[in-house]
Amino acid sequence: MSQPHRTYAQIKQEFSPQMQAEISIGAQKIREELKILASMRQAADLTQEELLDLLDVRQSDLSQVEGRERLTISTLFGLITAMGGSIDITVNFPEKPPVQLSRIETLFLSEQNESSSSLTK
Repeated sequence: MSQPHRTYAQIKQEFSPQMQAEISIGAQKIREELKILASMRQAADLTQEELLDLLDVRQSDLSQVEGRERLTISTLFGLITAMGGSIDITVNFPEKPPVQLSRIETLFLSEQNESSSSLTK
């Protein structure tokens, strides 16, 4: 005999208050990252289908990226570059002027190309 279907709310009641708080924080982080990816895509004036074509990936692959709790820098660079964007990073040190790193993805991509070309030699 199978157990009756339980809702997430019912299951959640079995977790400690601390675990419930940790789950809520993790879920919020995921929602924030999804907003960031969607915002970047919208800022580039791209539909999700157009982004799929640019990245040459399936819907399930993009959903997997969007569902990650954290994005790697290389994934972020790949997404931004595929959308035609560039990345600038500002580094702030106490009591020092900010250091602006412009078009940092070009440095990263050139390192990747060097690595892959050295693998084919």
